[in-house]
Amino acid sequence: MPISRRQFVTALAAAGGRKAAWSAMRALGLVAMPSLATTPQLTAGSGRGRKVVILGAGIAGLVSAWELGKAGYQCIVLEARDRVGGRNWTVRKGDRIEMDDGSRQTCEFDDGHYFNAGPARLPSHHQTILGYCREFGVALEVEVNMSRSALLQSDTANGGKPIEMRQAVHDMRGQVSELLAKCTNQHALDQELTGVDIESFLGFLSGYGNLDKNLHYAGSSRAGYSAFPTAGDAVGVLREPLSLPTLLDPVFWQGPMFDDTFEMQPTMFQPVGGMDRIPKAFHDRLKSVVRLGTEVKEIRNGDQDVKIVYRDKKTGRVQTITADYCICTIPPRVLENLPANFSKPFADGIRQIPSGGANKIAWQSPRFWETDRQIYGGLSFVKRDVQLIWYPSGGYFQPSGVLIGCYNFDDVALRFMQQSIPDRLQASRDAIEALFPGRSQLLARGLTVAWNHVPYNLAPWTHWEEPYNAVYRLLDQPDGRVYLAGEHMSHISGWQEGSAQSAHRVLKLIAERNAAA
Repeated sequence: MPISRRQFVTALAAAGGRKAAWSAMRALGLVAMPSLATTPQLTAGSGRGRKVVILGAGIAGLVSAWELGKAGYQCIVLEARDRVGGRNWTVRKGDRIEMDDGSRQTCEFDDGHYFNAGPARLPSHHQTILGYCREFGVALEVEVNMSRSALLQSDTANGGKPIEMRQAVHDMRGQVSELLAKCTNQHALDQELTGVDIESFLGFLSGYGNLDKNLHYAGSSRAGYSAFPTAGDAVGVLREPLSLPTLLDPVFWQGPMFDDTFEMQPTMFQPVGGMDRIPKAFHDRLKSVVRLGTEVKEIRNGDQDVKIVYRDKKTGRVQTITADYCICTIPPRVLENLPANFSKPFADGIRQIPSGGANKIAWQSPRFWETDRQIYGGLSFVKRDVQLIWYPSGGYFQPSGVLIGCYNFDDVALRFMQQSIPDRLQASRDAIEALFPGRSQLLARGLTVAWNHVPYNLAPWTHWEEPYNAVYRLLDQPDGRVYLAGEHMSHISGWQEGSAQSAHRVLKLIAERNAAA
């Protein structure tokens, strides 16, 4: 029978434990919930005379400031970095990558190239964040999340040779369909199928698996050719089908299931020119209220107000802002070490927010994946610590592009980031060499980002193992005059949509409280 989602989870857990299974699935979007567009219903002018201080100029902070401003609230956004966007971080020529472990890198890509170090795709059902793109005129293009020309590679299967996604998909369909047809003809499914059902079922299997008249799978043009058809007597040579035992190597069946999951289904989008076009569009409209280079040093709740102590990183001057409310979007691993007079249960809850790990590596390179293998966008999956190779969904047919040579998650990522930068880059080269022999030498100007070492983040995302558990419910309500917002306070964690929707929820709570005051 086809492998169920439960079996998929079980296989992941067997390989790396429950946490690894859940974390990888969260990172790949397997467990995120559907997202519906919401617009906070804030009455125009309802916030006049009220001041809100917002900590962090990521998506949640920017959304909060934008919507509150339209309702007449006076907002100030404090952001420690010299840019807006938070996890939404696009790296270009001249940008510096500085980690909290002391490592320093400078991007040397050619003009026009960029690296989305954080989020890099927008599902079509994430209508809140897509709605802001419409509102601000952020140009979008299709992000090709899956290519049947992309590759799958395991050192322990198929002699280590990579196979194309299309072959893994259609050989698996063919082999499983033949197996089910045999079971059916041997009356193994008689209790499940009536006589009429059996005929219909065999017809389905024949079409689904592209079986011959004897219900045997002997290969299929769907799986690709070892020699392409052209003209004359060159009718094409089908690939020899892969055996079912070969296809049962996890990387060969997990990779093709990637875009079956809700969050990863086509159509996906990306902003033209880099994901940071979204926070920049907010910033263009909020420059008067966003203060960059201001590092929060202390949060003090009061009965009638909230005080935020911050330091201007350029001048070193320490100042205090007093406001009616505070929206805190500071990531949990940073917030838990920030002096604050939160109630003990609230402070303990912040420390209990679970977080993951992630690394990305980017290279500038001639586009050999296009010329050699006709791969235009999508991802290749490898049974190595680098896990995913991600191809650009733009700049097709240009001389060079930016290839993501590693995207890995959680336990694998936490182990991987302990290596030196040269060792991480070499691991990426090795994985790409396994897919494209002789081509790793073309990779140049490599950059690596270890999200657990990114200052003011210290983790890439949150994964709640039990949605809406007691800790989440506690933090979902304000502690005094402080409200938490961000992807970690949503059921779409790891996505910008979650950040935006969590902000919308907080705005609703503040509006209700303000109206009742």
